[in-house]
Amino acid sequence: MNTELEKIIRYDSEGPNLDYKQEEYPLGRNIKKNEILKDISAFANHHSDSDKFIIIGVKEKNGVGKEFFEIENLTDEASY
Repeated sequence: MNTELEKIIRYDSEGPNLDYKQEEYPLGRNIKKNEILKDISAFANHHSDSDKFIIIGVKEKNGVGKEFFEIENLTDEASY
């Protein structure tokens, strides 16, 4: 894991530029397919020059990353 992401996970809370997901978006189920679109749209509509992150494999508590999960068979980002 790169140092910048590690710092974000350890010290930053969820907000307009950061969202933690415990597991990947289940693209096979149409009802859940909308979740990724909603999250990306929210980031796109937030006016900020800051980088924005959706970090998969982190469970949050009160907006802060607390538990880490290994993602097996990670979906290629081109599939989104």
